[in-house]
Amino acid sequence: MSSALGAPHSRNAPCPCGSGKRYKDCHGALGAATPQETAPEDALLRKAERALAQGDVVAAEAVWRQVLALDADHPEALFHIANRERERGENAMAIAHYERALARAPEHAGLLNNLGLALEAMGETSRAEAVYRKVLAADPRHVEALANLGNILSVREATRETLAVYDRLLAIRRDLPAAVWLHRAAAQRRVDDAAGAIESYREAARLDPSDMQAQVQLGILHTRVGAFAEAEAAFRRCLELAPDNRYAVAGLAFARQGDCSWEGSDDLFAQIADFAEHPGGDPRFPVNPFLTLSMPLSLQAQLQFARRWAEWIAPAQAPAPPQLDYAPGERLRVGFVTWNLRDHPTMHLSLEFWEKIDRRRLEMFLYALRPSDENPFERRARAAFEHYVEVSALSVAAIAQRIREDRIGILLDRNGYTLNAREALFALKPAPLQVNCIGFPGTLGAPWYDYIFTDRFSLPEELAGFYTERPLYMPHMAFPSDTTRLPAGPAPARAACGLPEQGFVFCCFNNAYKILPEVFALWMRLLGATPGSVLWLLEPGAQAKANLRREAQAAGVDAARLLFAPRVSVGEHVARNAAADLFLDTYPYGAHTTANDALLAGLPLITRVGETLASRIAGAQLAAIGLPELITSSFAEYEALALKLTREPGLLAAYRARLAANRQSSPLFDMTRYARDFEALMLEAWDAYLAARR
Repeated sequence: MSSALGAPHSRNAPCPCGSGKRYKDCHGALGAATPQETAPEDALLRKAERALAQGDVVAAEAVWRQVLALDADHPEALFHIANRERERGENAMAIAHYERALARAPEHAGLLNNLGLALEAMGETSRAEAVYRKVLAADPRHVEALANLGNILSVREATRETLAVYDRLLAIRRDLPAAVWLHRAAAQRRVDDAAGAIESYREAARLDPSDMQAQVQLGILHTRVGAFAEAEAAFRRCLELAPDNRYAVAGLAFARQGDCSWEGSDDLFAQIADFAEHPGGDPRFPVNPFLTLSMPLSLQAQLQFARRWAEWIAPAQAPAPPQLDYAPGERLRVGFVTWNLRDHPTMHLSLEFWEKIDRRRLEMFLYALRPSDENPFERRARAAFEHYVEVSALSVAAIAQRIREDRIGILLDRNGYTLNAREALFALKPAPLQVNCIGFPGTLGAPWYDYIFTDRFSLPEELAGFYTERPLYMPHMAFPSDTTRLPAGPAPARAACGLPEQGFVFCCFNNAYKILPEVFALWMRLLGATPGSVLWLLEPGAQAKANLRREAQAAGVDAARLLFAPRVSVGEHVARNAAADLFLDTYPYGAHTTANDALLAGLPLITRVGETLASRIAGAQLAAIGLPELITSSFAEYEALALKLTREPGLLAAYRARLAANRQSSPLFDMTRYARDFEALMLEAWDAYLAARR
């Protein structure tokens, strides 16, 4: 927050710095800082004030220099000259003049504050921070120093202190520039305060309706909380401001997917596909790769978007990875990095596997990006890992340094390009080997990842050319499963789930954004061909529910045949899968954790696989549990198989029986075997790394 410290028309007027004091008692007091001042200097200062009042800054500067000819260390003249130099970008000269003035007025808040601004402009942020803290030690309510300190803390990602400073600032004054609200919102995002961040971004947008960053972030956050109509409005505003904002185009398409508002979706998808082939657009807002995973785009397109995102976040100078050796008998150190230590799909899968890691083979570290709230998932993770390190309050650079100091050999990224990830962390190469692991079902397009953790079904060798990472193949299935999340005892009855006692129950518990028009049309044909059947979906937002019902009616299906399952606890959700007859997967972004839920509960699932990783993970799970017959490679096969299973109950019952039997013996749900396979894979990767160094 820069200073607006030109003198007012009268020395009795309020000081422009916002202190609430009269100018003569605040910044104007600099001229009276020493008793040696003489009448000629006072007269010249009044002359400079008159020049400023007339808008003649050049004349005012000339007068201030006359004052300095009479008194070379006159603090007020030095202060104004330094301000002029800072405005012209002559920051080194400004710093020298501020420091000379401080010799005569060492505690003056305005001088110190503006010295801090000049130091910031020179890149000396540590000195600037110390100066702002000195101002606040003397005057805790100094608005400018609070704002400037908040800015520095925000940039260096000192999140909690940033928020504390902004809280102090807003308790004093709320009519602050948009930049302050933007910094506050960024800090609120980092502590998972989505509602607070939305409020701050809205205020920034109100103050500066042309600010693109505020609109983009509003779109992102509204999408995150499921307010897709508001997200759509924000992204449309972005495109009004800058039609070449490709992030906003993809965000708009995704928001409409979230509400199942499909009108015009083909045109949006075609536009996004064209972006992949033709670089361009506003370089500050590339397409977010995660948004494209659920769109009908090629592997090549996903690779291009990931590469451009990686280029966007890459540091100006990439550091070399550490050269690490372990002493004989010392265990390989393996670290996981994740924000999702909460009720999240990846946590639903991971806990039992983590608990079964053999500490004699690997020394395991977990770096938690999310502030602790002692939720049940976090508590289990803390117990599972030998070393649990919460790094939510640290900057990316500090986290990277901590990982280097911990001598991590293999570092696994469980976020990728997803919300709240600290994407720049892995670009700093804190570990010799870095792995894209499960959190992002696609390539990250970045040279700082050595491997992608996968299996040969999910990522066939013939498709490896579309990934910048080398495949690191688990022998059976890359996805783990926490089998303890299935409650003991019988499955719930249909009536308890709000389902009809009779009739075939199709279900899909994937998020609504994965349901695309072609898939839904196929489902409606299945309902039409199966009298008395219903489709059981995970309850989306009100707008998506209304749109799906409208689409069903348009397809000639009674909307009452769409049933919606409320969101419940993990165990209750997994168990209720068993009440359905057949899980219908989505495409191209298929079921991942939801497929695992269904199979764990004993519910057969059919899937369509394509080339993309996101479309193949349900198929990999079916292969791992011995049900490859339920994998299809086209919509025609998928529809025919679904109809066959509705018409041949004996065949469906046989698949269900095989699934029940194989759950006890297949690799998919054997987490002891999975843990041994993981340990062996890490050790093999480390041996290969050491061999390549020789």
